[in-house]
Amino acid sequence: MMHVKPAQVAQVTGNLSETRPLAVTDPKIRKMLQLAGLRFMCSRARWLESEATKLGIALKAGNMTCDDVDDKLEEMGALDLVYPELMGAE
Repeated sequence: MMHVKPAQVAQVTGNLSETRPLAVTDPKIRKMLQLAGLRFMCSRARWLESEATKLGIALKAGNMTCDDVDDKLEEMGALDLVYPELMGAE
């Protein structure tokens, strides 16, 4: 019994192919994968909180400038979390 469907080509436009991810059909396996994904997300959230706390302490103490913090946030991929209205503006 196969519980994972292979990736399929959904649409071909020019040289680019758009594929769908693997689909898990077994509910128990899907639940296990979802729980693992949620645990990963929680660990990343704790890491982000830790990094944000370090940056805030360094900024408040004068050990980092606002530009330094922005650079670090951009490096972390979190700049749009801090300035969402700027990231959405065109």
